[in-house]
Amino acid sequence: MNLVTLSRGKEYPLPIRAHEGAAANFLTDGGNLLQIGMPNLVRTEVRSIRQDPMKADIVVDGPLILWVFQFGTLIFDAPFDARIIPAHARWLPDIENDQQRLAIEVHLVDTATNVLRALRHVTLSPALTRRFLIAVQDQLADPRDSTPFLRRWNSIAINQVATLAQVERCGA
Repeated sequence: MNLVTLSRGKEYPLPIRAHEGAAANFLTDGGNLLQIGMPNLVRTEVRSIRQDPMKADIVVDGPLILWVFQFGTLIFDAPFDARIIPAHARWLPDIENDQQRLAIEVHLVDTATNVLRALRHVTLSPALTRRFLIAVQDQLADPRDSTPFLRRWNSIAINQVATLAQVERCGA
């Protein structure tokens, strides 16, 4: 395992999957990483990701798990497919009680400069954690392609997706 040092205002050392938007890199042996990539970030966008309450929820449609994240007025969606994570790198936590929360690292990267602009640690609610992990178990057992399901959700305006998903406030 290689240690990586992250510093706000410095070059982002990790490969970024979201050059414009969000990528939910969750349930790996490296942790749960939400990468948000936006080119030419402005101060209000950075402040929103760093300080506004994070809200999140999942939409489950067939084999599709679609994450929806909201920071103030900024809304992102990120499809998640546990089936593409190699089994040896996949980490599925056991829920041992009804208060367990999944911890998420949020990285905001200015993709025009590859500079890390915000770094944040957030936890999901116990109910959202449980719903997500149950959806992942169902997804792992579902052989269907999620592309047609994702196409349908991509045709809906992002603010409407956030309303349909009923995003809820996450912990600090």
